[in-house]
Amino acid sequence: MSRRSRKAAGRPVQGAAAEPLAIIGAACRLPGAPDLASYWRLLAAGGNAVGTVPAERFTQAPFLHPRAAEPGKTYSFAAGTLGDVAGFEPAAFGISPREAVEMDPQQRLLLELATETLEDAGVLPASLAGSRTGVFIGASLTDYVDLRQGDVSSGDRYFMTGGALSIIANRITNVFDLRGPAQTIDTACSSSLVALHWAAEALRAGSIPAALVGGVNMLLSPFPFLGFARAGMLSPTGRCHAFDARADGYVRAEGGAVILIKRLDDAVAAGDPIRAVILGTGSNAAGRTVGLSLPSQPAQQSLIEQVMSEAGIAPGRVGYFEAHGTGTAIGDPLEAAAIGGAIGRHRADRPLPIGSAKANIGHTEPASGLAGLLKAMLVLEHQAVPPNPLFETPNPNIDFTGLGLRVPTALEPLPEARQAVAGVNSFGFGGTNACTLITAPPPRKAGRAAGTPGPLPPLLLSARSAEGLRALAETWAPRLATTAGPALPALLRGAARHRTALPFRLALRGADGKVLAAALPEAAAAATTVAPAGEGVAFVFAGNGAPWPGMAQDLAQANPAFGAALAEADAALAPLLGWSPADRLAEGVTAEALAATEIAQPLLLAVQHAITGALAAEGIRPALCLGHSVGEIAAALAAGLLPLGEAARLIVARSRQQALTRGAGRMAALGCSVADAEPALAEAGPGLEIAAINAPDALTIAGPQAALDRLAAIAEQRRWSFVPLDLDYAFHSAAMDRLRDGLLGDLAGLSPSAPRVPMISTVTGAALTPDGAGPEYWWRNLREPVRFAAGLATAAAQGPRLFLEIGPHPVLQSYLRTGLRAAGSEAASLASLSRRDPPGDPFPALADRAWMLGADPREGPAYAGPALRGGLPATPFIRQRHWFATTVEAVPVAFPTLDHPLLGARRGLAPESWSRHLDTAAEPWLADHQLAGQPVLPAAAMLEMALAAGAARHPEAAALELREAVLLAVLPLTADRARELRTELDAEGQFTLRSRPRLSDEPWTLHATMRVAPVAA
Repeated sequence: MSRRSRKAAGRPVQGAAAEPLAIIGAACRLPGAPDLASYWRLLAAGGNAVGTVPAERFTQAPFLHPRAAEPGKTYSFAAGTLGDVAGFEPAAFGISPREAVEMDPQQRLLLELATETLEDAGVLPASLAGSRTGVFIGASLTDYVDLRQGDVSSGDRYFMTGGALSIIANRITNVFDLRGPAQTIDTACSSSLVALHWAAEALRAGSIPAALVGGVNMLLSPFPFLGFARAGMLSPTGRCHAFDARADGYVRAEGGAVILIKRLDDAVAAGDPIRAVILGTGSNAAGRTVGLSLPSQPAQQSLIEQVMSEAGIAPGRVGYFEAHGTGTAIGDPLEAAAIGGAIGRHRADRPLPIGSAKANIGHTEPASGLAGLLKAMLVLEHQAVPPNPLFETPNPNIDFTGLGLRVPTALEPLPEARQAVAGVNSFGFGGTNACTLITAPPPRKAGRAAGTPGPLPPLLLSARSAEGLRALAETWAPRLATTAGPALPALLRGAARHRTALPFRLALRGADGKVLAAALPEAAAAATTVAPAGEGVAFVFAGNGAPWPGMAQDLAQANPAFGAALAEADAALAPLLGWSPADRLAEGVTAEALAATEIAQPLLLAVQHAITGALAAEGIRPALCLGHSVGEIAAALAAGLLPLGEAARLIVARSRQQALTRGAGRMAALGCSVADAEPALAEAGPGLEIAAINAPDALTIAGPQAALDRLAAIAEQRRWSFVPLDLDYAFHSAAMDRLRDGLLGDLAGLSPSAPRVPMISTVTGAALTPDGAGPEYWWRNLREPVRFAAGLATAAAQGPRLFLEIGPHPVLQSYLRTGLRAAGSEAASLASLSRRDPPGDPFPALADRAWMLGADPREGPAYAGPALRGGLPATPFIRQRHWFATTVEAVPVAFPTLDHPLLGARRGLAPESWSRHLDTAAEPWLADHQLAGQPVLPAAAMLEMALAAGAARHPEAAALELREAVLLAVLPLTADRARELRTELDAEGQFTLRSRPRLSDEPWTLHATMRVAPVAA
């Protein structure tokens, strides 16, 4: 029988090691600890983050009473809290503000923690989308939706999904598109560690590749406090005195934690940053005990022994044990006996250090198991055991010596840290127990060499908003300034390769970390451009009109990649031309030379190929290509549709043939639509043709000079723009017809290839295939109108983020902007080179601008090599308040209005009825007024309450007049008989004070009848 079969049969497995798992990412939000680093600082310092529930969560006074057994009251609102839990950035997760308002803050917190966990692991969320990654979450309470029960009409269509416990796990799978099991597990305080166990089982069974495991708790309602107080579970002193003689109950806390786990072998193979190794997990139930909520020492000990046995861990190897340790009089001794019985007594003379994070942060209930696990993980990472705060006098009911246990009171080294094992316990008050064993990760193999020395990779940062980018820069600046030089390249590569590219971006280059840090705030403040939605970059190759005298003269020396690609083009072109394009460019091409198409067009192809090569060296490659007129040859080359040799052959043949037509006509740009142009051309003709449709109202016209002159006059009359072009040719017109046979003969045997990326034809407006890219197509490219607007619309429909014009000078930018608007595309446009570029290498700055507009250069050579994955600054969330609003139908059960200290809490929204619990235990001053030795409520207090009720009912009145006062009795108040006073004000202004015995059925009542009336101002 296999190990798994024996487990299924319920028989223990002796000495069979469980398959180890790796924790590759983690994140937390805990009291006093917004992240893992601050959590360790809190633990290491023995800090205590317990305070009081923030006043804005709910109205506390009506529910607070010092007497422990008082019905409907709690004696403590001490708690570990996170502060503001209403803030959220819904757009970060593709959620509308309206839906966010309905979402339980537990769901929101877990979405943030899941994101931070993936970032901590260096895992891009997109890489998990569609995978069978599982989500296992421990959660128990639904405070947020419970608060809504007093206002049932306030919910909308998102109310149920916003508040259901089951959705907590499903929310993560929905946002991140995960297809594995999604389970919200509720076993009370052991929920998150039980969730880890079932995630581990799924991983070991091979049914999932990875799992996000989390736990969450929020303290949003007073009602669980009331229940736990009645059960006597809360500490009257407001502290978790774990294992101390003062143990008197626990303190509630809120927070969340998430980890990402994989099989260890898979994590090692993927190069994941392993934070800890999970050796074993387990869960059992206490069975029948004296009481449902009472723990079972035998069940706990049995579970620890089972997990130890299955993991093959001897007691002597356990260096630290993170106990459940709530600080209760019953729970602590039983758990200590279980840990001691399973481990401590078997360690010779080495007592086992134990502790509980609940003494630092309080009891996060369903999230407490993972809070403890993260503490154990940090103990292994820092190779130190933190002190247990509040531990002064050992609990006399725990035999620490006999059990082989001790509680550290100062930060101390972890013995044999590399081999040490840490255990974690977690118990639910219904009897479900969980236990986990973890150890340090295996030593990492030596990474690849950093490569030859050179400039630092650019720092690429991105965020969801401009404010978020500035906040991110604030976290990165000190990190850059303090990172040693040898470690800086890996840090910068990590920022690029292991963070999602978000819409607001910056790119920064510098000689060292301090230079980058100093420049970062200004760069972040200036980075206001938003990268459009979409995917990839479209390369748009300019045609005639882009070359200019002196173009690219020094670029071969300024940029090695440009020079290398230019040399490739030169090697293909020079034998066909009989002259060297590279030499011609280096010498400085003249205007006279560029006037000859047989020179200008080969030079244009050479420069465009070199630009493409320089951009590739910066990591920017096309997702699709298109070109304008002769630019289609460079587009086909960049797309892979034409090999370089064939592209060279084509450009030489095409330009030589067109050179024969020099002087046969001219060209001009005309600003009107095709429909408007056609009758004007007929009027100005003959011989005028539309040579290019560049945009809906932007045409190129070719034909005889005289006809163009007549068209210029017509355009002036109709207020159309008309710009003659400096071309002594009539391309794409009848002047080309005599070239057909010669061009087809020159191109015989042209062999297109299967393209690497699509090429959109501006002859047909559709994608060009190898079968359709033969000689006949290139004749059409020369003769037919350039349908640039149609090709651009087709390209825009494929959804690129950016259209990057490739050429020595931009000539297509206005057409691109106009055409993209007409196509309904939000893509950006950008030029590559310009005649206005300053001296030097323009490509780094170009790549940076392209990144900010949506290009992704991160596959470029600059980012190859070792990259830091874990420990990078997290992407900040820019939160805004999202909380449900009340309606006029609300019954503010948790938020009663306190109009006056004596009136107490208003019942309902209108000032008509109040409730006040008065006795000498809660209000000691009442004992000062006595009658016959018994404290009584003074008549003056009744009058004050009546006037306060009248003032609340009539806020518009300048004063109140007491019309009638009949005090029938006074109310005896004793310390052992608390009574509820209820005040009522009816519509006639009649105020009645009544009492109802709370601990007695004695048939007496008190009535104090008064009448007040408003006095007008």
